[in-house]
Amino acid sequence: MTLPWMAAKIVLRPVAELRPHAGNARLHSADQLEQIKASMLAFGFTNPLLVDEAGELIAGHGRLEAATALGIAKVPAIVLRHLSPAQKDALRLADNRIAENATWDQALLRDALAGLQEAGEVDLLAIGFSRDEISAILAAAEEAVIDGDTPDEQDDADQVAENAGGAAAATDDAEDPADAEPEPPRAAVTRPGDLWLLGEHRLLCGDSTDAAVVTRLMGDDRAALLFTSPPYGNQRDYTTGGIGDWDALMRGVCGHLDAAVATDGQMLVNLGLIHRDSEWQPYWHGWIDWMRTIGWRRFGWYVWDQGPGLPGDWNGRLAPSFEFVFHFNRTARQANKIIPCRWAGHVNSEKGGLRAKDGTVGEWTHAGQGVQDTRIPDNVLRITRHKARGVTEIADAA
Repeated sequence: MTLPWMAAKIVLRPVAELRPHAGNARLHSADQLEQIKASMLAFGFTNPLLVDEAGELIAGHGRLEAATALGIAKVPAIVLRHLSPAQKDALRLADNRIAENATWDQALLRDALAGLQEAGEVDLLAIGFSRDEISAILAAAEEAVIDGDTPDEQDDADQVAENAGGAAAATDDAEDPADAEPEPPRAAVTRPGDLWLLGEHRLLCGDSTDAAVVTRLMGDDRAALLFTSPPYGNQRDYTTGGIGDWDALMRGVCGHLDAAVATDGQMLVNLGLIHRDSEWQPYWHGWIDWMRTIGWRRFGWYVWDQGPGLPGDWNGRLAPSFEFVFHFNRTARQANKIIPCRWAGHVNSEKGGLRAKDGTVGEWTHAGQGVQDTRIPDNVLRITRHKARGVTEIADAA
């Protein structure tokens, strides 16, 4: 028997000419669409769509939706002109269901994943497995040769789950869902160079030390305020290799701020303490001095008070509950008095209590005048970073 060779009929069709089948029973979750997009970005559009002579999809609804989201104008398709309406409906079901009936040889699957992991050329998340699934497969027993657990393993898992049910119920009340870490996406869709338009905002995936990247992001616009929280010195080993030279990193970012920040703009840099050899390190000194040489004034130095904390072992180091915010600008600014003053309207006495440089207490220069209505905000930013669990209950009990 000879079957038609459909691969010879692959054509490029504009996405605008194709439409999904209204009765398609196959559903694609947002996570699965992200997987399909990641696969397309990693390997290309390798699986043509199946369409009828009117451009209605028979198979490939998820691929078409992913291609549309990625902005692909034309997609490969095979036009099936020889099928009856009933055959088209049957193929829509068979195309998905038959694939579901397959199983995995876990030993061979583990070997294949291990080989890909060792090669390091392909992101394993781009092939559709989650991190947890990949970890479980790589650790699977040699004799596991089909999908899922073996019957004995499943029985054991069910027993463990049953025994743990009471303990889990006991701890559910103590765990706050708001503290749970979100599940990471299975595969990254954004790649370096992608520029996202978010309404009036622009988000670029790229290297902030590359002047061309910053110029592409900003265009002809310049920011009035730049707020950044870079790595704190060289204290972490990131997956990209770590920060080998923190000063070089900061100079790379700040050396082309003209392409990002207006002449009268402000720059705020959030940094925290790091400790090395049992001492805290003023790692920012060299960079701050360098900033001054390129015209950025050391305008302000603020403390971010991160909220209530608890003292630790006084024989050891206490955990910091603050960070710094360094404020730079290139043009002098008048401080804004925007905070209501609690002493507004109060008339100053002759003795204000202020000490002169020599330590003596003299009269205020504005003695007899009322205190202003507003004041300049102070340089301690009182913003709680952590949720104070239990504070509400304590307050209610009091």
